[in-house]
Amino acid sequence: MDPTSGDRCFVDEVLEPVQLRDVVVGDTPHIRSQSFRDAPSLEAYLEDDTNQDYSCRFISVCQRNSWRPLQITRAMMSAMINAHDLSPSLWNVASCFYTRNLDLEDAFCVPLTLSTTGPWIEISYTIRYPEFKEADKEWTMRQSGVCHRVNTETRQSVFILLNPKPNAKGQLLIEKHLSSRIDGRATDGLLSMHQVLLSGYLPAWRQYIASYEAQFLPMANSTFATYIDEPLRLGYDHLISMVNLENRFNKTISLLAATIGLVSDLHALLNVHATIPASSDDSHTGIVFDNHARQCAAFSRTATYLQQRVQTAAQLLANTLSFRDQVIAKEQSGNMLQLNKSAVFITTLTLIYAPASFAAVSIMPILMHMFRVATTWTDQSQTFFGMNFFAMDQPNSRIICTSMIWIYLVATVVITGLTVVFYYWLIQHDGVLFWRLAPKVKVNADWRALARRLTKLDQNVELRDMYRSV
Repeated sequence: MDPTSGDRCFVDEVLEPVQLRDVVVGDTPHIRSQSFRDAPSLEAYLEDDTNQDYSCRFISVCQRNSWRPLQITRAMMSAMINAHDLSPSLWNVASCFYTRNLDLEDAFCVPLTLSTTGPWIEISYTIRYPEFKEADKEWTMRQSGVCHRVNTETRQSVFILLNPKPNAKGQLLIEKHLSSRIDGRATDGLLSMHQVLLSGYLPAWRQYIASYEAQFLPMANSTFATYIDEPLRLGYDHLISMVNLENRFNKTISLLAATIGLVSDLHALLNVHATIPASSDDSHTGIVFDNHARQCAAFSRTATYLQQRVQTAAQLLANTLSFRDQVIAKEQSGNMLQLNKSAVFITTLTLIYAPASFAAVSIMPILMHMFRVATTWTDQSQTFFGMNFFAMDQPNSRIICTSMIWIYLVATVVITGLTVVFYYWLIQHDGVLFWRLAPKVKVNADWRALARRLTKLDQNVELRDMYRSV
């Protein structure tokens, strides 16, 4: 990264101080602790010759949260680089900690970068790992950056750790490790602090993968045991959840692959770099790096297996939802077809009953009046087709009803019953009426169509004769 660019990675005013720990191993071993909020005080401390008696200098810089810049100014970062003669790789590591409002570069890790200057070697990289947030009861992805400059002859080293939050787990573990070195409970391995950092963060991958597996298994069991013609227990929201899980497992596989590469590079640094003298603690660190690599490989295999299961289950659920939609569409089409048949039947009945009703109401009374055909009832001339079943008895001030009204009721019930029976018979034998009423596609009867029909008939006859002979 260009030192003149990337102001979004730093702040103008430090709210969380830069922590510095110097391990002094003289006649009276002790740890010298300092905190800095501005560039002049940090630069003054780093340039003071009385503060150069350290065997290991640990500098911790943090973010206030994962989406905010580092709590260090550009001038303070430049002071650290100049005082320790660090390479520009630290700027590249710091470029991963910047202000953002989207989860950008969520699968990117700066690979291990190695630079040498005489007996000094410098290692820099970033590592991503899961962390459980107790406040929100959910997992989140964190990243830490490391820049380590060490003298292979004197074992004097400067270890700079960029943390995603104040008092991060990695910072506390390394401070504890430095305290144990003062007490004589830990040896001074060349890459021992890298081992401590990885040992603190890598085991969380197992709980992270298991937590999302616990979310997936209930959906998977419901997906593989369902019936298309019954209401589904899963919907499109579960399909979205499966896609999100698949993306998480894909990112897990990518990050674990980067971590395996990092661990392998750190182990190779112990094995092949000729300028590093071997020690018993370095041999132990190499064994631990091998264990970390195998552990990450196991996590990666688990994530790959779950990613494939989630992909299969998501595809099956998508197909099931599609088939279910087709079943519902088929049912709706059947209902619409039934309604269309009913409309056809009602239209047919209207064509049948309308002329008779029109004749009874309008034409027959006129004809009967013309031919003097009428019936008498309560001294009034009432037509039969007029259906005047009720009349007003003026002298007695009451409504009277004819005794022949039962004829209307019986006739109505009988005709209605016959109509309903006829309708259901037509439904069961819809080819009798509805098929004939359906629109037909007219085909031009040319010689090509006739030839195709005759050829098809000949083929059918040949196939039938062949099956009979068999």
